[in-house]
Amino acid sequence: MIVRLTQQALQVQLAHLELLLLLLPSISFSQLPTIDGIAAAPDDWLLGQGQKWHHRTVPANEPAALLVRMPNSAEERVIERAKEIIKKSSAKSLMLMKGNEVVWSGYREPANASSFFFSFSIGKTVTSMAIGQAICAGKLSLQDKAEKWVTEIAGTDLGSATVQQLLKMSSATPSINPDSTIMSSSQKSDLLSGKISFVDILKNPGITKAKQASFSGKSKPGEAFDYHSTDPLLLGVILNRATGTTYAKWTEEMVFKSAGLKYQAIVGQDHFGYGQADGNMRMKLEDCGRFALWVKNAESATGCFSDYVRDASKTQIKNSPKRVGKAFDGYGYLIWAENSRQQNSYWAVGYGGQRIAWNHKNKRMLVAFSNLEDYMDDVYTLYRDWAALPD
Repeated sequence: MIVRLTQQALQVQLAHLELLLLLLPSISFSQLPTIDGIAAAPDDWLLGQGQKWHHRTVPANEPAALLVRMPNSAEERVIERAKEIIKKSSAKSLMLMKGNEVVWSGYREPANASSFFFSFSIGKTVTSMAIGQAICAGKLSLQDKAEKWVTEIAGTDLGSATVQQLLKMSSATPSINPDSTIMSSSQKSDLLSGKISFVDILKNPGITKAKQASFSGKSKPGEAFDYHSTDPLLLGVILNRATGTTYAKWTEEMVFKSAGLKYQAIVGQDHFGYGQADGNMRMKLEDCGRFALWVKNAESATGCFSDYVRDASKTQIKNSPKRVGKAFDGYGYLIWAENSRQQNSYWAVGYGGQRIAWNHKNKRMLVAFSNLEDYMDDVYTLYRDWAALPD
């Protein structure tokens, strides 16, 4: 196993980063934290409780049943490697599942079974599922243009992008910040204080105007994949407008309750009820497993939503730039596909090492939350071998 930082060095650097965050509470960072250039999720972020204005969900009346069982001998060999990853990497939790069976889960302090883990961009995949439910409820369609629902951007390049193009991260608008975020520090401060909303961010001309292509004028929606926060944030606003409720409440009813979450979840939103649809969810590890199981069961079933999940979980556009997601050749609907270690898999991916993994052949799944995104090849290899085990 290759680990870039010793555990002691990692804890020292994370402690320094968390101290900086505590000492500068009034400063909003336009870029996400890193350690030695590696995406980092310090405990204050990863294990926090969200903001007071974020939405707290109500658990499902009948939580989905998860069964805990002992591993067989073949599974035990893979689990021993998972235990080694927990011990030597920045992993804060890992879970290996087969259908509704939790075969093994592990934590590193201070994380435990009561912790609410911050999704980062795993939340994009939750947004995708919320969009799928809205489509199947007849609230909107893949071919709806964004400007139909968000009139504030009517007549702009971004407004001409369809829901499907937004799901594929192909709006043709600029990425703004190197880490794929789109707000400046002052905008983020104003958002947190309630002065502006996500709509105010999204209608900024610097965001709504298409970027220039090399030789052919402006880029056009649908032409190329470019991972950034504009597209999922806009989908979150569209959900508010199309469903007549907030992003958080729609996600609570149509995703989290449908998935049978046993515990409360925390959904990030601004002061105006527009969701941080590019990734701001907090759930317990056990409920992340329930969400993963719900997605997998939908993929295996029939009907409108199952058709959507099957489309969402396969490559809809190639990750040709490889600016981000270097381990993935394809992208579906806010879901990564064609992993270098397991081409048959699809992944919800979050900054700093947050992962949910599925594959198209069986119901073996993996969930991981981390402080540092420096051991992902170990996770990809672990899941490859977990998914390859016989049923």
